[in-house]
Amino acid sequence: MHTESSKINVLPLSVIEKIAAGEVVERPASVLKELIENSIDAGATRIDTFIEDAGFSLIKITDNGSGMSSDNLARCLLRHATSKIRSADDLFAISSMGFRGEALASVAAVSKISVSSCDSADGVGCSISSEGGEHREIIPAQHIKGTTISVRELFFNVPARKKFMKSHRAERLAIIRMVEQMVIPFPGIHFTLTIDGTRIFEIPAVQTPVDRIASVAGTEFAKTLIECESDQEGISVTAYVSSPEGLQKRPRFQSLYVNLRRIDNDSVTYGIREAFSNYLGHGNRPSFFCFLDIDPAKIDVNVHPTKQQVKFDDDRKTAGFIYRAVKRGIESSCMTTDQFSTDQKEPRQVHPIHGSASGGAVEADDAAQTILAFPAKEVDEKNVDQQTQSSIQLKSSEKEELWDLIPCYQIHGIFILAQIKKGILLIDQHAAHERVLYEQALNDLENGNSPSQQLLFPVLLEVSPTEKAVVESGAAYFQGFGFELSDFGGGTVSVSAIPAFLKNGLVEETVRSMIRYLLDGRNPDSFNQPAKRFAAAFACGAAIKAGQKLGQEEMNALLNSLFSTKNPYTCPHGRPTLIRLSLEELTRRFLR
Repeated sequence: MHTESSKINVLPLSVIEKIAAGEVVERPASVLKELIENSIDAGATRIDTFIEDAGFSLIKITDNGSGMSSDNLARCLLRHATSKIRSADDLFAISSMGFRGEALASVAAVSKISVSSCDSADGVGCSISSEGGEHREIIPAQHIKGTTISVRELFFNVPARKKFMKSHRAERLAIIRMVEQMVIPFPGIHFTLTIDGTRIFEIPAVQTPVDRIASVAGTEFAKTLIECESDQEGISVTAYVSSPEGLQKRPRFQSLYVNLRRIDNDSVTYGIREAFSNYLGHGNRPSFFCFLDIDPAKIDVNVHPTKQQVKFDDDRKTAGFIYRAVKRGIESSCMTTDQFSTDQKEPRQVHPIHGSASGGAVEADDAAQTILAFPAKEVDEKNVDQQTQSSIQLKSSEKEELWDLIPCYQIHGIFILAQIKKGILLIDQHAAHERVLYEQALNDLENGNSPSQQLLFPVLLEVSPTEKAVVESGAAYFQGFGFELSDFGGGTVSVSAIPAFLKNGLVEETVRSMIRYLLDGRNPDSFNQPAKRFAAAFACGAAIKAGQKLGQEEMNALLNSLFSTKNPYTCPHGRPTLIRLSLEELTRRFLR
C-alpha cells in the first residue's frame, strides 16, 4: 500500500531552481567564474571584479563588453535563456565560454542579484533585480556601454548550503586562484580583482600568452619555460612547460586550456608528464600551461555542470598528440638556447635521470627494493605499528652516547643505515627531519622562541597572486618560524630574515615549497588546525631533501634529534620515518 509520503509530486519551480543552483553554484568562486565567462563572451577588454566577505556578502563584476538591450536584460535571469545556442546541434559545436543559460538564473535563485547594462554609447541603460528568484520590473538606469552585475547575500535562502562552505580564508583563496587561472588565456583583456577594499592584483592587457604568464607567475619563472608547438588537422597545441631542471614535487602551475576554457583532464596531464619520463626524479612533476585548440565538434563540453571537464572523441589520440609535441619541444630545447631569456645565451645542459617512467630517481636491485619498501598508503599517526615502536628500546640515558658514536651510512642520498643491538635501522632522512622540524615548529609557535637570522641582502621572490595571498594569510605563522616576509610591491615578496638553522641558499626553495604545500590542500584531518597545517608546511619545506648529501656528524645529529621527539616513528603525515630489521630477519633472508 502506498503512503502519502511515497506519492510522486511535481516540485514547485522555486525548489527546482534551488536544485539547479546546487549543480552550478558550488561556492562563491564558481559564481564569479560564470560571471567572468559572460563578460568574456560579451567581448569585454576590461573586467573589474570586487569581492566582500569571501563573496558571501558581495560579488560584483563590471565590464566594457557589448552590453544588453532592455529586451535581452528582461530574459537574462530566466532559466535556459542564452544567446550562445539555437538548436540541439549547437551543443556539439560550442565555441563560447558560457552556453547553457543556467548561470544567472541559478545564481539569482540563491542570492539577491542586480544587473545593469547598456548596449550603446549614449549612457542610457536599464536595470533589473531579483531576490531568491523573484524578478522585479526593469527600470531605466544610467550606465556606460557594458554590464555590471552585483550578487549579494549568496545562499541567504539556503543557509544549509552556506553551512557546508569552507572557511572564509579558503573561499577567498579559491576566488584568487580561479581568477588567476582564468586570466591566463586572455592576454588582451585587462583584469582587476579587489577583495575587501584591497586591490589583490591588476593585470593589464599584453600581447602574448607568455607575457600574460609572466604577469601572473613572474618574469623569471616565465623565462625558464619551454615552448612546445604542434598542429594537425582539427587540432593544435601550444604548451609552455618547465625545463627538466625545473621539475618539482609540487609544481607551481598545471593548467590545461581547451579552446581557452580551463579544464581538467587526466589523460592530457599524464601525456605531458610522460614526455618528461627521462628527466623525472623521485615524485617530481612539471609545471605547464597547455593551450589546446580543437575542432568543437571533436569535444563534448556538456559533460559537467560547471564545465570543468570536457570529453574528447578520442582521449588516447589527443593525449598522444600532446605527448609528442612536448617531447619534441624538450629535446629541441636541450640543443638550443633559452627561448625567453634576454641575457647572454648559452646552450642548455640537460642531464637525464635514469629511472622508471613513473618517476623513480634510482634503480635498486630486487633485494634492496624488498628491504627498503615502505607502505603504499599513508598511515594515521595514532595507528602506528605498535611492534615497530616497542622494538626500539632506547633509554634516554643511552641515546646521546649511542647516536653520537655509532657509524651511519647514507644510501642513495635518501636513507640512513645505522647498526643497533640485534639488527639495523633504515631511516628516511626527509621524513625523519620533517618530524623533528614539525614538533620544533609547534613548540616555537606556542612559546614564541624561534631563533632567527637577519639576511645581509633580502631575498626577493616573484609570486603569483594566489601564492602572495597564502603568504599574507599566514604571515604570523611564517614569523613564528623565524621568517620575516614583507610585500615588496607588485608580485614580489621580500624575505629579510630566516630560521637560524636554514642555509641562505635554501631560502627560496623552502618558502616556495611551503607555499605549494599549503596550496595543495591535501592535508590529513589532524591538520585542520591552522597551526598544525602551517607547521607541517614548514617541516616539509625546510626538511632535508632526498638526494641531499649528509656527513657523519649530520646523520648522528639527525638521529639524536629524531629520538628526542614525542613520536619519532612517523613523519607529520603518518609515513614511517624508520624501519627496523632484526638479525633474525636478516639471517632468514640470507637462508642462514
